[in-house]
Amino acid sequence: MKRMKKAVGYVCEVPVGGTDMVISKEDQRIRILKYAEKENLELLSIYEDDCMTEDCLQRPGVNKVLTCNEAYDLVLVERVWAFGRKMKELEPVLSKLEARKVPLVATSHLWDMTSQQVRRRFGVDLAEQMHEAAKARTEAKQSKKAA
Repeated sequence: MKRMKKAVGYVCEVPVGGTDMVISKEDQRIRILKYAEKENLELLSIYEDDCMTEDCLQRPGVNKVLTCNEAYDLVLVERVWAFGRKMKELEPVLSKLEARKVPLVATSHLWDMTSQQVRRRFGVDLAEQMHEAAKARTEAKQSKKAA
């Protein structure tokens, strides 16, 4: 039997530019949990920070993600904006994840430039492959029930 992939998540309050809205940590946490369940991922932990600062590496939750001793296969965020909106802000975190050979996967598929660059950097196919595998498992279960 194939080993279940392990993931860690990360959330922090994400302000929506030009508005008074904030994407809450709880909303992000729920979306990460649903995604992990749908994709058959073992979610080891969801780390968090109370505020978003431009220097990702100064955030305690980010450092917990990067120094987690337990082996994991990917990092889940609801959107890459949890780490930052600009590649300059994201670069230190992305470089450390690449050194661990761990992709950053956003559970929401956004079309802003930063989200697209992160998908391209970690291989657009990863999330799609995981989605196709989950879809195949669901179809197999349904055909077993029908038989």
